[in-house]
Amino acid sequence: MVSNIGELQQTVNLIGDKLGAPKSMLLVRVSSPEDGTPHVEFKSGGFEYVSSERSYEIFRKYTRSLDELLFWIISRVALNMAVDYELSHRVAGKDSRRMIFEKYLSELSRINKEWGKKASDEIEAILITAPFVDS
Repeated sequence: MVSNIGELQQTVNLIGDKLGAPKSMLLVRVSSPEDGTPHVEFKSGGFEYVSSERSYEIFRKYTRSLDELLFWIISRVALNMAVDYELSHRVAGKDSRRMIFEKYLSELSRINKEWGKKASDEIEAILITAPFVDS
């Protein structure tokens, strides 16, 4: 269990290096920049992952699990990387999420198979209400 921001940042950096993520995407914040970028709050026995923008709280997630916290942090990084990848490899007429989701799942699964499965389940739920639309 990590007990401070330095240890958490070091762990995130190690995982981010495996992803090939830019250091700018790996910064773990302990206070909100108020632009929607999440930060981590250390609570007794656990962690809160919080996003707020202009003093409006978008979400607050609590976990006692370091693995869960790392999933939240790294999945955000992997998704941002997948979006950047899709932007530079766009295929006209295809729903951009096809490539984004494929790259996102590939990168997460490479780091942790369970994270890949969890993200896959989340994407399946999204696609039930918002299926792919190709033109």
